[in-house]
Amino acid sequence: MFSQASENALRALTILAGCDQGQWVLAHDLAELLNIKVHYLAKVLQTLARRGVLESHRGRQGGFRLARPAQTITLWDVVAELDDVSKLEGCVMGEDTCSDETACPLHTLWKDLRTKFKEKLQNTTLQQLADFPRLDQMTCSCPDRDMPGHALMCRERQLGITAQKSGT
Repeated sequence: MFSQASENALRALTILAGCDQGQWVLAHDLAELLNIKVHYLAKVLQTLARRGVLESHRGRQGGFRLARPAQTITLWDVVAELDDVSKLEGCVMGEDTCSDETACPLHTLWKDLRTKFKEKLQNTTLQQLADFPRLDQMTCSCPDRDMPGHALMCRERQLGITAQKSGT
């Protein structure tokens, strides 16, 4: 449904949404957590930084962080920066003209699905993704497993990775 860039961005930004606000996380650490090539992920994250979804800072104490609170960034905000969302408006059967007046056989079905899909993307935030109970959290025996950002901290501990906090 989404491009590889959008899929990887949503995965990485979900992790950033689970971090403390203002916490910098290195692209290398995100790539390792997600098993994505670091150069590829860094390019995607830089694109989102140039477009105002993320902030970036070079150096050892740098990395990436959300430009706004996670509860204000929607999935549409991310996907629309990386994918050609205008394709959603086209005919699902590839016809040149497809409208309510000149409908293809799937027009009504696609129109309803497209509307609901766009609404879900526009109304679902990164915070909601970060708060989603994942299997690794449910099976984790850490005493702080219900705390915000726990999934990232637990995965970091498992991999021996330490995300960089701002100001340290």
